[in-house]
Amino acid sequence: MKLRALLFSFVLSACGTPIVVEDGGLVATDAGANGALDAGVTDAGVTDAGVTDAGVSDAGVVDAGSSDAGAADAGGSDAGVSDAGLSDAGSPTDAGLPPHYGWAKYMLPIGSHSATLTANGASRLPLAGFTSVSGRAYDFIFDESAMYMLTMPAQPDDQLDWNKLPGLSDCGQLDLAQDGLMFAWRWRPDLMPPVLEIAQYANNGGTHLYPNAGLITLTEAELRTESPLHYELTISATEYRFHLTGMIGARVIDENATYPRRCANASLTSFKWAAGFYFGGTSTAPSVITGWAQE
Repeated sequence: MKLRALLFSFVLSACGTPIVVEDGGLVATDAGANGALDAGVTDAGVTDAGVTDAGVSDAGVVDAGSSDAGAADAGGSDAGVSDAGLSDAGSPTDAGLPPHYGWAKYMLPIGSHSATLTANGASRLPLAGFTSVSGRAYDFIFDESAMYMLTMPAQPDDQLDWNKLPGLSDCGQLDLAQDGLMFAWRWRPDLMPPVLEIAQYANNGGTHLYPNAGLITLTEAELRTESPLHYELTISATEYRFHLTGMIGARVIDENATYPRRCANASLTSFKWAAGFYFGGTSTAPSVITGWAQE
């Protein structure tokens, strides 16, 4: 009996506690590889109830040994890897992944003009800060958070202000509000039905250049599909070029626009500033607004 108690104590001490991994699963120490030790040969096999415990004739190998409760009965097959190991609760799929995993995430906090930027599993982040490139090309996803409503605007007509997608400064300026190009966007709840407008936008020596209506519009239903669109910005000697392409369901989008460049003699690869996702205008974000990019 003392031997039985000692063996039982040993078996309990061999049962590992679950180890939490980052994806919310368990490694297989709980009931995986230790399954054979927990209820296998050692627990109910030859040593516990076999030759030593009750003698050869009374309860030997045939009666309660390896065949009766050994590896096949409660070992690796019964509670091993398949039952409660990696397959049961360990894979990232069990815990789920964040929306648009692999796309860098922009987030505009309430009361902010500029968005934060996190990798969200992306292998690289969109261009940001100092650069000397002469253009940008990226894919961007809007979601339903773009349907914002300004209830306390800084100025009465701020709902009609153009917000900004990632862009570039130009003409030796680091301030896009002076010289630069970008795509712009705004939610129009005053239209029936409401739509998201996306348009070309530029600044020439502090003068804002933008259209009265969007280059394209997205309905609420199209916006909720969270379909990526492709945005291209190009600086040539005399003009800024805008190209917007993509598909939303069966709808094919392929639109172009241009604006003049005031500094025709400036280098195309002069020092520039690569900007990110931006709200305003004069008012700040009235609610959390998110977007995802790959560049």
